[in-house]
Amino acid sequence: MNSMTSQRSFIHIRGQVARVLLDHAGDGNSNGGRPRVAQRDIAATVGADWGMVHLSLKSMQEEGAIKLDGHRLIINKERLQKVAAIG
Repeated sequence: MNSMTSQRSFIHIRGQVARVLLDHAGDGNSNGGRPRVAQRDIAATVGADWGMVHLSLKSMQEEGAIKLDGHRLIINKERLQKVAAIG
């Protein structure tokens, strides 16, 4: 696979991962009662391998779209929606 195709694939998977996170976050009215979602579950949902999901999450964290706080994932909804729209 050439690098341009790989990059497009990564951007597509990244967008799908962002949409899964947004769907899982819901409307934000719950008090943290949402069940956890594992990276492997996200990978199965989007049809990617765990490594690609991990790289997607890492890149989103570097951009400030998500933040890890212990075992909690805090999302910046506006930035995450932009990632989802690009992919």
